Amino acid sequence: MIYLSLLFFSWLTQTETAQPYFPSQITFIKEEAGRNYTYAIDEINQRAYYTQTVDFPDQLHVYAMKHIPYTTPDSPQSKYYVMLEVYQKEFCQYTTAWQYGGVTEEYLPSHWFDEGKLQIGNYVMYAYEMIHSHTNASNEDYWYSSVNCTLDSGDPWPCEEMFFKKDTDIPLRYRYIVDTPMQNYQVTHTYHIISIGKPDDRLFQTIPQNWMDNCTDLNLGLDFDYPTATVHLHESIVVGIRLLSPPHRVNGNDTMILRWEVYKDHSDCIDCITWEPKEFYFNIENFHQFQNLTVTRVKNGPQTTIRPLKQGGEYEKLRPFDYLLLFI
Repeated sequence: MIYLSLLFFSWLTQTETAQPYFPSQITFIKEEAGRNYTYAIDEINQRAYYTQTVDFPDQLHVYAMKHIPYTTPDSPQSKYYVMLEVYQKEFCQYTTAWQYGGVTEEYLPSHWFDEGKLQIGNYVMYAYEMIHSHTNASNEDYWYSSVNCTLDSGDPWPCEEMFFKKDTDIPLRYRYIVDTPMQNYQVTHTYHIISIGKPDDRLFQTIPQNWMDNCTDLNLGLDFDYPTATVHLHESIVVGIRLLSPPHRVNGNDTMILRWEVYKDHSDCIDCITWEPKEFYFNIENFHQFQNLTVTRVKNGPQTTIRPLKQGGEYEKLRPFDYLLLFI
């Protein structure tokens, strides 16, 4: 009898301390502040989908996957987690979770991301231990945090609250308190469940087959010693330049050629400086090594801005306005 009682107590303790997580495979709509966001989370197969209306009728689709389809063989994207953002009728871009880049956490749960790495996990991660209440409405299971926060009224209230359909793992809503220097207020997320179980494969079949050719790789970029420098007449300054991430290998060629030109719209003098060399060559082997751009002032005058011209390795997709060099 004592043994059975101990077993029952152990089972009861485990039941009460189990945390109210989402199902590992679920598709749902989250309603927040009058806007709807659709999620499909497949923790088992390490993939997730997110969509929202950006500017009607355009739509944003976000895919995060460990094995994303339609990658170039032997590319980093074929080996690491990728987050792909597709803006219908506009453009698309992606990031890769590897040593030369990282993925952003703007659309998916922030606790999936750790220093640029990505791991598809449960949709929720509570800041505090959650306690199961036995006094809530008969049609709901109610959980509340072990720690209270203070509302603007001065009343204590659980920092987090979670509601499920009674005796199920179907989430209904999540409520938490935002603590700011100006005010403390409650935010509520309401969930409308589409399905529990493996998400519909058709959601992930909407990934464009040519995304690696057409979409911008946000991990690619230029790195400078400094973007602004003072150069006196008949003197020179050296700016170290390298790439943030190796060029893509396109048709067997991984060379990126970098040139510079005066950005006339942002320059008060177009012939005050010269620079050498005229071309830089970066590839998968030397992309991380600084190469020196020597800039010489040959004429007194105000500021001159130069902008990069990039060819190869998918670097031509980068906006030149993000990598300007200013000399004064």
